[in-house]
Amino acid sequence: MPSYKPLPKSFAEGRLSKPMSDLLSGYNEGPRLAWEVKHLSTIIQVDRAHVVMLAKQGYMTPAQAGALLAELDDIRGAGAGGFTVTPGYGSMVLQMEKVLTERVGDEIAGRLPIARSRLDQGATVRRLVDRDSVLSVAQQLLRLQDALVETADKYAHTPFISYTHMQQAQPTTFGHYLLAFFERLHDSFQQLTQVYRRIDRSPLGAVGLSGTTLDIDRDLTACLLGFTEVLDNSRLGRDSYYQVELVFALTMIMTLLNDLCSDLHVYSSVEFGTVELDDSLCSTSSVFPHKKNPYALETVKMKAGEAHGWIVSALATFRNEGTGDTNGRNVSFIDDACATTAGMMCLAGEIVRGVVVNEARCEALLSRAWVTTNRLGNVLLTEHHVDYRSAHSVVGRLVKNCLDKGVAKPDVTIAMLQEAVAEMAMEPVAMTQEDLVAALSHTDFINSSISFGSTGPRQVQRLMVKAAHTNVKNLAWVNDKTRRLMVADKELDAATARLRQSVAP
Repeated sequence: MPSYKPLPKSFAEGRLSKPMSDLLSGYNEGPRLAWEVKHLSTIIQVDRAHVVMLAKQGYMTPAQAGALLAELDDIRGAGAGGFTVTPGYGSMVLQMEKVLTERVGDEIAGRLPIARSRLDQGATVRRLVDRDSVLSVAQQLLRLQDALVETADKYAHTPFISYTHMQQAQPTTFGHYLLAFFERLHDSFQQLTQVYRRIDRSPLGAVGLSGTTLDIDRDLTACLLGFTEVLDNSRLGRDSYYQVELVFALTMIMTLLNDLCSDLHVYSSVEFGTVELDDSLCSTSSVFPHKKNPYALETVKMKAGEAHGWIVSALATFRNEGTGDTNGRNVSFIDDACATTAGMMCLAGEIVRGVVVNEARCEALLSRAWVTTNRLGNVLLTEHHVDYRSAHSVVGRLVKNCLDKGVAKPDVTIAMLQEAVAEMAMEPVAMTQEDLVAALSHTDFINSSISFGSTGPRQVQRLMVKAAHTNVKNLAWVNDKTRRLMVADKELDAATARLRQSVAP
């Protein structure tokens, strides 16, 4: 066995005369170390890749590397619960060095810190964790989009009312409504892929700021860890500005979920009554037994409200400190933000799949709603040569007169239209009662909507097909990234196994 000097009580013992205070450790080292212990497996993954590279470059012998890798694999197998942390000894880099030194001696364990620092090691671990989190969020986003498409297909031709300023605006279909959320979430998916590209760069080997005088192979460690690129400028090795972009993408997803759930909250109210949630996503009142409280919607909305503070907090983390401060370069809540966003998308998927549209109620509302007036205006424009603004004024006056007299839309007559025309100082129009009824029909409105992206049947079908193709393409992206990481893991395992065989029995 090699001889080695006794371990210091603390890695800072050589420079500092006092150990870190318990209070500072509790607020600074403690939370950071707890996060590192949680991600012990990822830390060991980085250590293994670093050892393989050092052995290839000749900074440790195959036997030394094999001995280290054997211990690292043993520690990984025991899991985070089997790792004993020494209070006051510092971060996991130092904790790991201490444990390895106790196991194999300083001569071997002392080579692990060669050509790296806590900055690039920690940044690499952070990127690996964030990379996995982005893939998890992206997978859950695709599942939510599947739910939207599934329910949109079910209600592709079910008439519904669109609102602007929370006032009835135009007829639509519930399927067309849901597909709009699919498109918005696709924007969020693209944001996630863009953030992923910026995460997917290896900082390992950047060391402190200026690199190292040693001949290391950063491309090798990047490959073994599944990174697509090496982070180019060594000064950027510690940076994680990409986290602000990730937080923004997560916040936008939560904002979209809030929009959807706020709408459904209104639509499911007794006053609207156009949709109903599955009973499993609701509860009742402790005092009002008639109530069906939409707890799932309220849960998503509450979490979305909290999410709107994320981006401000993330930006505050990267405050105006310049480039010389390294202690505040990570968004501490990023793991929770990813988990919350994924969880709320999962819950939203259940909401969407379980929602039931009250088609009779929708028909009753649409039959009396003045939501087809712009079509009547278009008929006056295209078939009766009334200029657009004049047509708009005539229809507006018709609606006003009917509301003033208590006349419902089904009871409107051509005489009432001609009265509005006269009041607006225009010549009578050659329109029949049958023409007027057709122009105000919500069914005719939907069926005759032909503009690109509109609520018409052909356009909704096109949007459905497009959504299906988009999700297939996006799922392929996620699967490709996942496969790449699996291949890298296998290559690292193989390299580790070869070096472990170099250890004398």
